[in-house]
Amino acid sequence: MTTIDIELLSVSKQFGANRIVEDINLAIPKGKFVSILGPSGCGKTTTLNMIAGFEAPSSGQIRIRGCDQAGVPPEARKIGLVFQNYALFPHMTVAQNVGFGLKMQGRPREEIADGVSRALKSVHLEGFESRYPKELSGGQQQRVAVARAIAPSPSVLLLDEPLSNLDLKLREAMRVELKEIQEDLGMTFIYVTHDQEEAMAMSDRIVVMQRGLVAQEGAPADIYGRPRTSFVADFIGKSNILPIADVSATDTPERRVTVLLGEGKLPVRAIWPHDVAPDKARYCCIRPEAVRLADAAGALDEPANRLTGTIQKVVNLGAYLEAWMLVDGKITLKSMIRSTRLDKLRVGCRVDFAIAHSAVQLLEQ
Repeated sequence: MTTIDIELLSVSKQFGANRIVEDINLAIPKGKFVSILGPSGCGKTTTLNMIAGFEAPSSGQIRIRGCDQAGVPPEARKIGLVFQNYALFPHMTVAQNVGFGLKMQGRPREEIADGVSRALKSVHLEGFESRYPKELSGGQQQRVAVARAIAPSPSVLLLDEPLSNLDLKLREAMRVELKEIQEDLGMTFIYVTHDQEEAMAMSDRIVVMQRGLVAQEGAPADIYGRPRTSFVADFIGKSNILPIADVSATDTPERRVTVLLGEGKLPVRAIWPHDVAPDKARYCCIRPEAVRLADAAGALDEPANRLTGTIQKVVNLGAYLEAWMLVDGKITLKSMIRSTRLDKLRVGCRVDFAIAHSAVQLLEQ
C-alpha cells in the first residue's frame, strides 16, 4: 500500500495567457498535516482546486492514493473540503449539516446518525446536534464545517484558509484544535494559508509557493532555519536580508568565510553551507533573535561577530522589544530582545552586540 496520499507530477495551470501554476511536483505523505503557504496570487488555492477536482490541470498528472485523477469529478475523489466561509446551511441544524454529505450519498438513516455522532465527537461538539449555525460562535461553526467534511470518512481533508474570518485569539485556539483533530484522526490534511504563523504552528511539512512555483518544501524548522532564498527567508518569520558585496575564500575544515555586507561593505564571519556555491551567494539572512546584546551573548558557546550600533527605533511588543540598530553608518539590523532590557535600549544610544557565525545564513537568490 502506498504511503503517499497525493502526488502532483509536473502540474501546471494556465488561464488564457496567464500561467498560474508552473510545473509543480509534490508528494504528500499519508497522515501528515501539510500547509501550502504563500502570498495572494501565488497559485496555492488554484493548486488546491486542482487536487479537489474543481479545476483540471493544463498539463501534468494528479494522483490520489496512486490513481490518476484525470476526468474524475470532485464527488468521486473521496476528499473532504472545508472552505473559508464554512458554507453551512442556515436552515439546517448542526446534525443535519454534518449529515448532509452522507445523505447525498444515499446512506441508511442509522449509518448517517452514527457518522454524525462520530464526527461531532471528533471535533468536541457532542450535545450541539439540535442547534442552528446562528446559535454558534465562529469557532464552533468552523468545527461543524470540519465535522461535515470528515463525516463521510475521507482519507484526505482539504482546507482553504478556514481560520481567516476568526479573530486573533480564536484563530490561535483553533490552530491547536485543528492539529489535535488531525492527529486523532490520523488523516492527511492539506491546508492553504497566507499566514506563516498558522503554517509553522500546525504543519508537519510546509510548501512555500512563489509566483506559481514551489520556492521551498520541508519541515517547519528547516524552512525557518535554513531558507533557500531571500523570498522564503523574508516570508517565513522576520529577518534581516542584506546584499553581499563580496566573499572571501573558505577556510577548511570549518568552512568559515568573511562576507562584506551592503554598500558599507561591513565584514561579517559566516559558515559556508554545503548547498551554496562559493561564487553564487548574493544575500545573507540574519534572524532578529540572533542579534544579541553583548552582555547577553557572553554565554554563546560558539564563535560570534562582535559589532557596535546606534539605536534608531524601539517597538515594545510585550515580551520582546524590536530594536533597529544602525551599524557602520549604512547598515540597519533589526533585533528581538527581551523587554526586561528596555533600560538598555534608548534611541540614540550606542550598544555592543553579537551574532554567531552560524546565524549568518548565505543565500544564492
